[in-house]
Amino acid sequence: FFPIFFLFLHCNLCETTRSSTMVVLNNTVRRSTLNNNNNNSNGKPKSAAKLFFLTLVGIAAILSGLAIHLSHQLIVQSRHDDDHSRNDGEEKVYRAINEAVNLNNALSALSGPAHVQDGSNHGNNDNIGNNYPNDRVYCMIPFIWNEEMYHTIMSSWGKRCDSIHFLTDAVVGGKLKGDKITDDPDGGYLHYTAFPPGTFPENVVFINMTRSWNDCYETNKRRGGEKEKKVCRHIWEKMWRSWVYVDEHHSDRAEWFCKVDYDTFFFPDNVKYYVHDYKQWDPYNEHHYFGHVIQHRQSGREPMVAGATACWSHKTLKEIAQVYRDMPKGSTSGERGRCEDRAHATEEVTTSLCLKKHLDVDAYPARDDELREFVTIAKIKEVLTWNRTEQGEWWFWKGKPEGAGEMEECCAVRPIGLHKYKMTNEILEMENQFFGERDNSDYKKLNARTKRYVDKVRKAMGIDE
Repeated sequence: FFPIFFLFLHCNLCETTRSSTMVVLNNTVRRSTLNNNNNNSNGKPKSAAKLFFLTLVGIAAILSGLAIHLSHQLIVQSRHDDDHSRNDGEEKVYRAINEAVNLNNALSALSGPAHVQDGSNHGNNDNIGNNYPNDRVYCMIPFIWNEEMYHTIMSSWGKRCDSIHFLTDAVVGGKLKGDKITDDPDGGYLHYTAFPPGTFPENVVFINMTRSWNDCYETNKRRGGEKEKKVCRHIWEKMWRSWVYVDEHHSDRAEWFCKVDYDTFFFPDNVKYYVHDYKQWDPYNEHHYFGHVIQHRQSGREPMVAGATACWSHKTLKEIAQVYRDMPKGSTSGERGRCEDRAHATEEVTTSLCLKKHLDVDAYPARDDELREFVTIAKIKEVLTWNRTEQGEWWFWKGKPEGAGEMEECCAVRPIGLHKYKMTNEILEMENQFFGERDNSDYKKLNARTKRYVDKVRKAMGIDE
């Protein structure tokens, strides 16, 4: 009993608990002593059972005191946490996410970069984007299943995304060459569920569409009016369905969410640079929707981000996904200035319309201080030749500010996306030109003007140091 009593005296209990418990102990000891004296004076043997019982009473008093003290401490701490949570909830969540990202990056540094099958890339093969652990980039590729293109993207720019998923039509079949379809007479077209498990990578997400992608034709005038099968343009339905899926399943994986066309060579690390260093934007508390803004449509229409690459903040994703869930579905009418699901709707137009009407968010042009674009809408070798003065105000220049970059000053030296590379060999060549060894064989294929631009990019990104 006395060792326990001695330890109790040294516990860090509150004074009230200690005092009340000491009273119980003193009374217990006093009664024990008195009883022992009486027993001795009466000549009766000491009752071991009674002493043991009184000892248990003392221990119970100690434990009760501890329980009261700990309950008090927990209540105080809980009130403090509740107050802090109410005032600082979002920041705590943001900080927790950042700590998790930092832990993932630390683990990746030990094990080396690896692509996880859930579509998350832990680590960065070039170590460029690791400086921005709090500005993760999610790459969403609207896709029709094409195994060669999938592996090409995953072995090039896709490996630099923090998380990458291919949002794919549920019907699989045929062979694709760019936007042209070459039918496969043996396999035909099947729903993806008809294939054995494990046929498709886990970061390929199939989206059930109400409109088919494989029953459209166009006339090829170069071949005497011959009709060619091509991919149907139902991109708007795929877009809104894809973003709803991302919001419901992947919104915790990044701070910035970018739709990237399969034929865009994308630089995820430069998105991080742009939002963090250049703009210092807050992804959780601010609406942002940015890319290459075009304004060539008639007056009164919202400016829109060209489809090559369009990015938005976490806050924008969460709120626009709800707009998409609630908007009317199934319209067969033509364009009528409404945020709705309808056949043949233009992705860029309807996206900007929904954002403006429901969230009051405008398309933001991603340009640097010298008015150079971070995203191109054509191949870089072509854009480097566009001269506003000599070529005149064709649609590309409409709405762009006076002094906007042109020719070799057209484009930012830390580009976000370069568009219109539909062939797999083009994408792999670009990977080598921008990220490969200096003066490699693919770099040597470039003309002098494009080499100068690639050199600027490699230097700005720290690839050539």
